[in-house]
Amino acid sequence: MTKRAWGAEIQNRQEKFELKRRAVLQSAARIIRRSGFETLSLGDIAEDLHVSKPTIYYYFHNKEEIVRELMDMAVLAFLDPADHPEDYHGAPGLNGAARFERFIRRSVRVTSGDVGACLFVIYPNQLAPDLRRDLDGKGQPIIAAGEKILREGIDDGSIAPCNPAVVYHFLINGLRSVPVLLELRQGRLEELTDSIVAIMAHGTRTLL
Repeated sequence: MTKRAWGAEIQNRQEKFELKRRAVLQSAARIIRRSGFETLSLGDIAEDLHVSKPTIYYYFHNKEEIVRELMDMAVLAFLDPADHPEDYHGAPGLNGAARFERFIRRSVRVTSGDVGACLFVIYPNQLAPDLRRDLDGKGQPIIAAGEKILREGIDDGSIAPCNPAVVYHFLINGLRSVPVLLELRQGRLEELTDSIVAIMAHGTRTLL
């Protein structure tokens, strides 16, 4: 590995670029969560970060590019086994029901943060068709994982027979309420997660 003249503590130009780019994304996520996607402008982000509007254009050309990147961030975080391993659904030795409970807990946790929450306050009819197709495609690995878990649970007998697509989409649409409930202070995140698990995961388990 090549050593830097000032040591590892000094960021190089690429690291500084990525940090500033990440700040733009986090700012956009906060604004979308608070005010929605339709009214978002790069000027809003510039004002939030106390920089000039041309500075934002250096990192992103438009807000559609930003929301694509936010979707990538959310999907990568969701599928990363090292990110909060306690709720990673792909851990070995679990039956379908246990995997589905972890999948729900991870879904609620991701949705509670600005990046996840902002994606759930964007409705399909607010998006241009090409952007909607792109976001749907980026989210497909999570959809596939959720439905696969449900099918495995049905096969191993831990989940009652059901339509995996219906159960998954019911869960996903229900997650749109998570940011709202947190804003209304309807319990702490842990309590809200337990409530959603009780409704979704336990409701799909087979009776012992």
